[in-house]
Amino acid sequence: MSELNYVFSSAAERHEWERLSVLQEEFDPGTYRRLGRLGVGPGWVCLEVGPGAGSVMNWLCDRVGETGRVVAVDLEPRFVANTHRPNLEIRRADIGTDELESGRFDLVHVRCVLMHVPQRTRALANIVRALKPGGWLLVEEPDFSTTQPSEGTGTGADALARVFQATRALYGSIGIDTILGRRLPPLLTDLGLAGVDTEGELAVTRGGTRRAKIWRLAVQHLGERLLATGQATATDISQFLQRMNHPNTWFLDYVLVAAWGQRP
Repeated sequence: MSELNYVFSSAAERHEWERLSVLQEEFDPGTYRRLGRLGVGPGWVCLEVGPGAGSVMNWLCDRVGETGRVVAVDLEPRFVANTHRPNLEIRRADIGTDELESGRFDLVHVRCVLMHVPQRTRALANIVRALKPGGWLLVEEPDFSTTQPSEGTGTGADALARVFQATRALYGSIGIDTILGRRLPPLLTDLGLAGVDTEGELAVTRGGTRRAKIWRLAVQHLGERLLATGQATATDISQFLQRMNHPNTWFLDYVLVAAWGQRP
């Protein structure tokens, strides 16, 4: 992914490790269930795009076994660079510009990465070319249009609404696709994948949960940039961070959309 668009590239290492770890805890169970349903098993050759803190990459290594192979591609693989496993290759590359080997992989998995890639259409085409005939692509990306407080009005609810809006505005201003999740099914169909299907995870959640912590860590890092959008004030951000710790805060979070298809 391009450093220009990855809003967390400048985050302190400990802070970003914590954010990625919470993301893994929240979303890995659904990812593992979907990968298992696609049949990932011994001998498969898999590509993990944007391994983050490495949980899915390591799960794939365990799943494909000694006869399989996992390649993890990232522009800056800072949290997995020192992982050494006999069936793992870590590659520093830009999925939007660097060509992959054609027809090599039984499976490619991507989660919360393509939204940040300026050349996301080219990246997807690159990924599809890298699949073997019969190989599977699983993409999981969010749709932020659903984020809103569960309460209709009130100081706390208004602050949440404004920070959610500021986040969408910031992301949109630097080319992050905040509704990529909903666009995945037609994108995969247009690229010629067969059997395209999808599911979405929409959460009504509360302060003090993992999803709330993901938001709190993101907003802590993005605070000054969120202020610069003009959509939220410093008081809004302070109230947002407090509310994300409070179990009486309820909000509708983004949808994580998973879409998958098979190369004919």
